[in-house]
Amino acid sequence: MAVKVLVTAIGQHIIADAKQVENKESGELIGYWLDNPRLVSYQQTPDSEEEKGIAIQYLPYCLLSDEQSFTVRADHIVAILEARDDVRSRYVEIVTPDEEPQELTVEESDEPSDNPSEDG
Repeated sequence: MAVKVLVTAIGQHIIADAKQVENKESGELIGYWLDNPRLVSYQQTPDSEEEKGIAIQYLPYCLLSDEQSFTVRADHIVAILEARDDVRSRYVEIVTPDEEPQELTVEESDEPSDNPSEDG
């Protein structure tokens, strides 16, 4: 997931899984494909109330549509930034609430097995 903060020409801050869209023939950048975009609304607060002194809200991009993926023209974006770790983590929690973190397990080993039936 390429979570980015995009700043639009009208000053909106959008956080999304973003990918570049290019013209196949010329390679020219024509836009950005956004998955699960959220408008970010925030305000500074006293440090004791919120982490790092910022209260952040993640709002649906367009309440009039159920679409969760679409393109934005490249000339409408004035900056693309890396999201802070805490902002990225919260965004991922919001857009993938039903997904459980997967546990890493080791199933193969480079070491020889003591069990002859496993060696073939």
